Amino acid sequence: MNNTLRKLIKSERRKLLLLIGILIIALIISAFIYALLGKGKMSGINYESISEMTFGEIFLKSIKRNLIYFLAVIILTCLGQGTISTILFGIISIYYGLSIIYIIRTIGVDYKYFMLTFTDYLIFFPILLYFTFISSSISKYTKKTKNIETISRKFDIIISGYIKISLVYLLIVTIYTVIYSLYVLILSRLMVG
Repeated sequence: MNNTLRKLIKSERRKLLLLIGILIIALIISAFIYALLGKGKMSGINYESISEMTFGEIFLKSIKRNLIYFLAVIILTCLGQGTISTILFGIISIYYGLSIIYIIRTIGVDYKYFMLTFTDYLIFFPILLYFTFISSSISKYTKKTKNIETISRKFDIIISGYIKISLVYLLIVTIYTVIYSLYVLILSRLMVG
């Protein structure tokens, strides 16, 4: 990360607090949604069908799910749309909140599901949170500088640095997805076998 981006990100610590606040509110909203709609009987998961999937099928499903958010945030950041990225983070946080409630319920009922999904909450979501923080911090500056010719060089430095960071995060997410897919494949076969 170049010095310009490092300074921009360090100057935006309030953004991180804002995102954590949004996360907390999203988790509260998730709890209300669950209380109103989700107290029915939990549906079972067909572990046999998961165990019959190939590594490629599991990887493709996981990578689509994992990369769509990151690609959307990268595009929005380059366009200077930090507010939309923040709203998108709130929506994803509600989804993760509902998932966390479901996973907590399954620990006593369906330990297998917990084993298949806990890495998303401990590894993937923190990566997503920090990437959103970096992106929303940078989008503030891309929005300010993209239309001003006199500082177009600064805009180019910010965007090129951000693209490099984004590629690193996309690589991290891809590596995580490969490891996660192997983990799901091995675990699902052990569960069935």
